Amino acid sequence: MTEFEEDYYAILGIGQAATPEEIRKAYLKLAKKLHPDRFPNDEKGRAAAQAQFRRVTQAHYVLGDAERRTEYDQLRQLAKTRSTLRTGEPTQGGQAASGQYQGVDDTSTDNINLKWATKHLVRADEFFRKRRYQEAETAIKEAIRLVPGDPKYHTKLAEIYLARNWRTYAMTEVQAALKINPRDPDAKNLEAKIKAITREQPGLKGSKKGLLDQLKDMLHKKG
Repeated sequence: MTEFEEDYYAILGIGQAATPEEIRKAYLKLAKKLHPDRFPNDEKGRAAAQAQFRRVTQAHYVLGDAERRTEYDQLRQLAKTRSTLRTGEPTQGGQAASGQYQGVDDTSTDNINLKWATKHLVRADEFFRKRRYQEAETAIKEAIRLVPGDPKYHTKLAEIYLARNWRTYAMTEVQAALKINPRDPDAKNLEAKIKAITREQPGLKGSKKGLLDQLKDMLHKKG
């Protein structure tokens, strides 16, 4: 299981008791701050802002939805409890933890992660069919964060990148899938597809305007 080192509340600069409206306002505030137009002559600043914006978007994707927020909070609590059990630190009752706490062992926690990762995969598929690629990307990245060792999640992310014509990113995710399982048929088929497209269109480079255009549209609508 991946420990929940990413504190989505901290990324948005809010407390765990924040209301949905506070989450939305925090996200919009950061989105405006990280808008690429603020860095017209600063490529490094623009790149850093875009990387941070991706983290902010991921945080909002999870915390901005009641069901996903509940999932996240529950899994974080399970991760903290498991960490406490391993280190023997005092529990809330003041007793030192020892052994395994019923229902919070590695196997059960991993099963919970798999359950929610599968839900995120379903969401990614739905967004993908509607060509809402940015939302599909955000959803499948959440699945990868929960279960990084399953090749199908990396393959799905590669499909999303390829649909946006981001072939380098797509191949990176295919290689990640094949590193997990060198014989994975879906990853191998996608690898062959990307290579074929590259041979046919060697000079065509994928555009990253989609993310920036989406941010501009979102700010215009909310503004």
